[in-house]
Amino acid sequence: MDQIGLVSRVDGDKAEVIVRRVSSCGDKCTSCKGGCSVPGIKMTIKNTLGAKPGDYVEIRMNTNIVLKSAFLVYVLPLVLMVLGISLSIYLFKNLGYSNYENLGFITGLLLLGFSFIILKLYDKKIKKNENYKFEMVKILK
Repeated sequence: MDQIGLVSRVDGDKAEVIVRRVSSCGDKCTSCKGGCSVPGIKMTIKNTLGAKPGDYVEIRMNTNIVLKSAFLVYVLPLVLMVLGISLSIYLFKNLGYSNYENLGFITGLLLLGFSFIILKLYDKKIKKNENYKFEMVKILK
């Protein structure tokens, strides 16, 4: 996954790069006149190319890592919640509870909360791993 960012600050071997987010409408602001302004994301990456403030740089992250992370962030909570609701409704109904649907919904919400704990642990893990960070590829300007 490649992005273009603007180096805003350099501190030793680290550079603060502002990467513009891509809006969900496709950046066609002149055609829709919606006037959306999408704020950039600041990230600190290793300045391997000697970039200076004001330089535009191409940065890259392994696509498999991005897809894996996106899957975990978007799919895991949904799967755990749906599984929690479905399986617990089945379980509570067979155990003879009259309010099995409410209990199933509560169980689904609990598993949704549990998925956020998993994601928080995953986030801590990837912050320490150098393979999960962007790297500078080239200076554009």
